[in-house]
Amino acid sequence: MNVDVKAAYSAALRMLTRREHCEAEVRGKLARRGFDEIAADSAIEELKNYGYLSDSRYAEAFLRYRMQRGEAPWMAAAKAARKGVDEAALQAALEEAQSSFDAAQACRELLDSRDPQRLRRHDERVWQRHARFLRNRGYDAATILAALND
Repeated sequence: MNVDVKAAYSAALRMLTRREHCEAEVRGKLARRGFDEIAADSAIEELKNYGYLSDSRYAEAFLRYRMQRGEAPWMAAAKAARKGVDEAALQAALEEAQSSFDAAQACRELLDSRDPQRLRRHDERVWQRHARFLRNRGYDAATILAALND
């Protein structure tokens, strides 16, 4: 391993100690730090060999985090795809996430946390604000209406 590859490897390893990253993120961050493509590729391959860098692990963690924040799985997966996560890893993580996801329950929990006094029943503007909020989190209209009228 030459000096540039070692430096790229240690920089990438420091990134991964803070949080999970996908391969595209690591590659982009190494490029912004001035490492050439050959050193970055070698460092990334070394990280993959040791199991420190995994797009599937990143996809699972990303979807889990976003779903805990109230996003629908498909919305979280779209954001992960924009970050450059491997499509096969993302599809596997999405299928797993959707198998245990209950959209109606998630909508009700979000509404209860945002509106514990249920003001949406008495004020149309509050109702509309909550509907927009849920739509922006990726829920479909039928689920939103059911949760708001529940």
